[in-house]
Amino acid sequence: MKDSFQATFREKYRRMSFVALCIALIFSVSLMIPRGSGVMRAIIVNPDTYQQANNASWASISVSFMMGFFLPLIGATFLRNTIRMDRDSGTMTLFLTTKFSKLNYFMGKFLSNLCLMLIFWLIILIFSLIGTLLKFGQTTFNPGQFLMPFLILLPGLIFVSALTIFTEVIPGLRGRLGTAGLVAFLVILYAAGANYQHTPGHLLRLFNLSGSGYLITNIKQAVVQSSGKPLTLLKVIGASTSTRYTGAHNLVFPTLKLTGLDFLNMGLLVLLGIGLVVLAALLLERRPISAYHIGRWEMRLPAFRLPAKRLPAMEMNGIKHSQFYISSRLLTGGVTNYWVLIIMIIWLWNWGSTYSGLIHSAFPILFLAVIPLFADLGAGGVQNDVYQWLRTIPNGQRRQTIKECLAGITLSIFLVLPALSKVPAFMMVALFIWAVQLPLACQLLGRLTGSKRPVQLVIVLFFYLYINGAPLLPFDQSGLTLPTVIYLVIGLGSLSLLFFPKTYPIKK
Repeated sequence: MKDSFQATFREKYRRMSFVALCIALIFSVSLMIPRGSGVMRAIIVNPDTYQQANNASWASISVSFMMGFFLPLIGATFLRNTIRMDRDSGTMTLFLTTKFSKLNYFMGKFLSNLCLMLIFWLIILIFSLIGTLLKFGQTTFNPGQFLMPFLILLPGLIFVSALTIFTEVIPGLRGRLGTAGLVAFLVILYAAGANYQHTPGHLLRLFNLSGSGYLITNIKQAVVQSSGKPLTLLKVIGASTSTRYTGAHNLVFPTLKLTGLDFLNMGLLVLLGIGLVVLAALLLERRPISAYHIGRWEMRLPAFRLPAKRLPAMEMNGIKHSQFYISSRLLTGGVTNYWVLIIMIIWLWNWGSTYSGLIHSAFPILFLAVIPLFADLGAGGVQNDVYQWLRTIPNGQRRQTIKECLAGITLSIFLVLPALSKVPAFMMVALFIWAVQLPLACQLLGRLTGSKRPVQLVIVLFFYLYINGAPLLPFDQSGLTLPTVIYLVIGLGSLSLLFFPKTYPIKK
């Protein structure tokens, strides 16, 4: 168990993606500290009655509400390949030939994942404390009230650390679709539990990974004790342009108090997590699983099957064909035909939907469905060594990048056609720019990180913020210029970096 823990932990924390996540969390905490004014507000509570974010008790509630959503997704994307690392390196094949303790092996993996999650949790806690003291000072700061919203996140982190390992031993969930499905499941679970208008059922109270149920109860109690009226509006990550703020009363959240049933649910959640680790040890494959790599069939392309005397004359024609084939393979090879059919059905739904239904549900669902396709841009070639192999061909990498860009842009424009037909003329240009920059940014991010998970996480978070009121898509006439300029800069910057000569190849 010790060896498994140390090997996995060292492999993870030495990666550049771990350092990038820590830096991103530090900067994100500064954005999550609530503000009384500004375009975006971390949390909104009855704005017609209360002043917003005017004391320190709002800070921990706001940060915990949002990180309860972000941290499980980070675990699902960053930690989920702990078993796959051993499969791809051949270590698992060696283990299966010996009588190694599967339970100790999985417990080491689980503890490694949990330690990494606790590092993320501590970063959020420490920098939230620093930001709260700098913004509000010590006059309204209550240590117990500040700490409790963060402590309720721990059972959910333990469960997610176990769930990421368990899904890696289930057939059908080991690959990219399993990661996307796990992320979607966590988003749906969070959305179902973070509903202040309805009392959650027993299962939702048990699987309260984000702790949002406890926070909502605390907010409701504070509102009733303060004004005697019920909670009428609660928004997490809301836009100030969509709500009127006329309240003048002060709202202070009391220290979060948990009942005996709450502690029981937390204990059961931790036990379920440990049970998943034990079950994963029982379900581990008994024979080696060989991962499919595009690099295995690249040597069977037409150019290499030609007779030696015809190779010089027809080599470039064969390579052009193979690059085009690789582009289409990287774009659609990661999903089944059934998934493509689902995407087409959602795309047709966009055509038949009303304008309001399009921008609030059909359009986000469509782009969430094509996450596996955009995640393959850039990262697919790096992971399967295709991009590295193309370095041996004159201008091979540049040609592949061009064709990958064209394939991604064509797909993105095809997806936004229903929306383009429904928006006013001045919005078409803004939406077109957004559609063009999206695959370029995805390809650059996938190429730089060599992983599909960052793209999956960014797209999910983007549409989550959009659905919750953030003016990120050019469907708002009042704030159209700034997002358009930002997306234009992102698109041009991504395009320039993709063809920057010293950026590649990436060494895995």
